[in-house]
This record gives sequence, C-alpha cells and structure tokens, in this order.
Amino acid sequence: MSWFKLKDPMGTNYRVDPGDIMNTKRALNHLGYYDVPPHRGIDDWTDDAMFNGIRSFQKDNGLKVDALMRPGGPTEGAINARLGGLPGGEDDPERSPSYTCTRCGALHGGVFSPTLCFNCVNK
Repeated sequence: MSWFKLKDPMGTNYRVDPGDIMNTKRALNHLGYYDVPPHRGIDDWTDDAMFNGIRSFQKDNGLKVDALMRPGGPTEGAINARLGGLPGGEDDPERSPSYTCTRCGALHGGVFSPTLCFNCVNK
C-alpha cells in the first residue's frame, strides 16, 4: 500500500500542489525530518524547512540529494517504505504507540495526526 503519493513533481523551482505540500510535511514530520512551526502548523506553503527535510531524508536513505520528488520516483518510494514497510511499519513494535482513530475507529501504529489516522487525514 502506498501511504504517501504525490500528484505532481515537487522541487524548489516547481509550482507545487498545495495538497502535496501538506502531505509531504506530514510525512516528513512523522519520519523526523520536519518540525511543524507551532505558530502556523502544517500549511500549504512551501518553506526552506520542508526542502531541507527532503534533502536530509534523501541523504540518509542513499538517494540523490536534490530536494526533488516525482510521483512514483525514488524519494516517494523511500518515504512509503519508511512509513509503511518493516521495520518501522505498522506492525513494528518499536514504532510509537498505537492509538484509535477518532474518525474511522481503527487501531493504528504511530501518530500521523493527534487524533486521525493517515488514511482519514488524507480524505
């Protein structure tokens, strides 16, 4: 299953889909590569911290470091592997505690939102 899916390419010189921006920030935050600004939360504006997070993720995962992501590309695939694959995936006991999504009621591993699972956040 693909947890993270881009609609369009994303890079510093691209016009970026607002939904892709928010999903990227959520995914990077979940993986420890983006700190959500407390004064504005996760918004649909690109910022240096997001692109720095993409670069750091690429470097740590042996990918080309260019802050560029394409739908179906290697960075998107690596993010999906880290979000949903083992180790570190839904069934990994080392991952953050499980919680019940307030919208769908399913038990999920990790925290993508304080109250909603990844699937419900993206609906």
